Amino acid sequence: MVEEPIIKSLKSKLKIGLKFWLKFEKNDILGSGWAELLENIKKNEDGSLTQAAKACTHKRKQGYSYKYAWNILKRIENRTGYPAVNTGKGGSGGGGWVKLNDWGEYLLKTFKELEDKVEEIEKKLENELKNS
Repeated sequence: MVEEPIIKSLKSKLKIGLKFWLKFEKNDILGSGWAELLENIKKNEDGSLTQAAKACTHKRKQGYSYKYAWNILKRIENRTGYPAVNTGKGGSGGGGWVKLNDWGEYLLKTFKELEDKVEEIEKKLENELKNS
């Protein structure tokens, strides 16, 4: 079968896109955006949730608000029954802190390891698509 030039041009533009989430029982608990928040919390030496949230760029130009980031952390806790972070209050002027706990570290590590494997699968499928 001889392909029309337009079909060949269209086929060359096809790509593979895979997304995945960690689930806890039946609940989604961690996708790429939420994992980015956990990663930023881990990197933030000051323990500032505001700074970690603002550093999130996944599908956003301006990062997350403090409230949105806090809601993410509460959703993870509500869906698993255990928090992903430890928190502490600041002094008289406020300025509390947030750090990943062992559960948060485990979730982030697991997500990143699986993300690498999903990317490998995506590349293999992309090659299959190019050769079809």
